[in-house]
Amino acid sequence: MSALHLTIKTLVLASGKALGALAAILLTVVLTRALTVEQYATHKQALLIFAMASPLLMLGLPKALYYFLPGEPRRARAALVENLGLLTLLGVLFAVALPLGLVDLAAERFANPRLAAAARWVAPYGLAMFPMAALGACLVARDRVGELVRFNLASRALLVVTAAGAALIWGTAQATVAAHAAWAGVMVLPALWMMARAVRPTPAGSIIELDVVGDDSEAIGDDSGVIESGSDAIGDDSDAISAPSLPERPTLAGMSRQLRFAVPLGLASLLGTLSAQLDKLIVSAMCSTEDFAIYATGAIELPLIGVVTGAMSAVVLPELTRFHKAGTPARIVALWQGAMKTALLILAPVMFGVLLVAPELMTVLFSAAYTEAATPLRIYALLLPLRAAIYGSVLMATDNTRWVTASAAFGLTLNGVLSVVGVGLLGHAGAAWATVLTTYGVVAFMLQPMGRALGVRPSSLIPWRRIATVLAAAGLPALVVFGAARLLGGAVQLDTWPAALRLVALGGGYAVLAGLSYQLTGITTARQLIDFVRRR
Repeated sequence: MSALHLTIKTLVLASGKALGALAAILLTVVLTRALTVEQYATHKQALLIFAMASPLLMLGLPKALYYFLPGEPRRARAALVENLGLLTLLGVLFAVALPLGLVDLAAERFANPRLAAAARWVAPYGLAMFPMAALGACLVARDRVGELVRFNLASRALLVVTAAGAALIWGTAQATVAAHAAWAGVMVLPALWMMARAVRPTPAGSIIELDVVGDDSEAIGDDSGVIESGSDAIGDDSDAISAPSLPERPTLAGMSRQLRFAVPLGLASLLGTLSAQLDKLIVSAMCSTEDFAIYATGAIELPLIGVVTGAMSAVVLPELTRFHKAGTPARIVALWQGAMKTALLILAPVMFGVLLVAPELMTVLFSAAYTEAATPLRIYALLLPLRAAIYGSVLMATDNTRWVTASAAFGLTLNGVLSVVGVGLLGHAGAAWATVLTTYGVVAFMLQPMGRALGVRPSSLIPWRRIATVLAAAGLPALVVFGAARLLGGAVQLDTWPAALRLVALGGGYAVLAGLSYQLTGITTARQLIDFVRRR
C-alpha cells in the first residue's frame, strides 16, 4: 500500500474519532442538564468502574488481532473466534464480579449509596462491550476502515439518542446506565456480524496487508471514551512467529498463542488507561459526589486535539521509521520538530482561548451548575503545548518501545502520589494539577531515551525559541482581551451579559487579535492555518 493510502486511512479514523468525541460532548450537554449534579456524578462513577476494570481484564487481546489477522487467508476466522472467545470469557468474569461485591465495594469507597443500583447495569454493559472491543482491530486489520467509521458514527448517534432519552424521561443515573447497557446489547450483534464477514475465507492469491498506524478501539465506548490505549506500539512476538502451524479450527493452543502476544500490549494499555483515569478515581474517592461531577465535566481535552495529533502521528511515524532504517537520525529530528512547530500553531491559541473563556464555555455547554468546571478545564489546557508532539513515535520508529511502557509505569506512579497529595491540599483542582505535572514529568523522562536513540542531547530535541515565539504571539492577544475586559467590564456591565454573549465577544475578539498577531510576527497567515486544519 502507498504512504498516501496509509495516511488517508489513518486520517479517516482520526476524523471519525473526533466526531465521536463531539457526540460524547453532546451527550454530556444533555446529561448535565437533565440530571441533578448528584445523579450525573453517579452516572460517571458507574461507567468509571468499567473504565478502570476493562483494560486490566482485556489483557490487550483486541490489539492482538493486528498481528494475527492481516495476511492470513487460512486461520483468520479461527483467530477471530479464539480472540472473541477469550474476550467473552473475561466479560463474563467482569459481569459476575460486579454483583458479587465489586458494586458494593465501589459504592462504599465512593461514599455514594446511589451507585449500587446504577452500577448493576454495568454488568450487561461490560458483557457486550468486551467482545465489541475487537471490532476496531478486526476491521482495520482486514482493510475495512470505511465500514468501521460508518459503524462508529451510527452507533454513537444511537447512544446519544438512547442515553439522552433515558435522562429526559426518567432523570436518574440508573436509567442512563441502563440505556448504555441496552445500547451495547443491541450494537454487539451487528458488530459480531461485521467481524464474521470480515474474516470470510480469502480467495486464493489474495493477500490483505496490514496498513495502519495505531488502533481505533477508542471509538467504541461510553460517553467518556473509556476504552483507551496507553501505547500504539505492537511489539514483536517471537513465540508466535515460530509457533507450529495450527489447524484451521479454533484451538486452545491458538488462544494461548494470542494471550502470550497480547499480555505485554495489555500491560502498556493498562498503565496508560489507569494513568488517564487515575485523577478521576482519586477525586471520586476523596471528594464529595458533587465535586466529582464538577471535576469530571471539566477535566477533558477538546476533540480538536485528537484530530491534530492523530493526523500528525499518521503522517510522521512512517517517515520516522524510514529515516531510522536509512541511518539518518538528523532527518528524524528535523521532521519531528517540524511537525511539532506546525501543530503548535493551532494548539497555542486554543490553550489561551480556553484560559480566557473557560467559565463561559462550561456555562453555555453544561449550565450554570457546572461553571466551576472551568477550573479543571483551564488546568488541563496547560497540557496543550505538550500535545504538539507525539513523543512515543520516535521511540517506536527507533525500536525502543520498551521505554513507552516504562514511561507509562513512571507516569502512573507519579500521578498517583501527586494526585493524593494535591487533592488533600487543594481539593479536586489538585488532581488536575497532578495530571499536568505528571505529563510534563513523563515527557522529560521520555526525552532521555529519545536523545540516546538519535545521538543528540535531550534538550536539543525541543525547538525552544520557536515555542517561545509562538506562545508569546498567541498569549499577548489573550492578555490584551483579559485586560480590556477587566478595565471596561464595569462600564459595559460585562458580568451581566448572558454567558453565550460573553463567550462570543471575548472569544471572537481573541481570535481576531491572535490572527493579526500571527500575521504581524510573520509566524503564519490565516489562510495557511485554515488550509492546515482543512487538510486534516
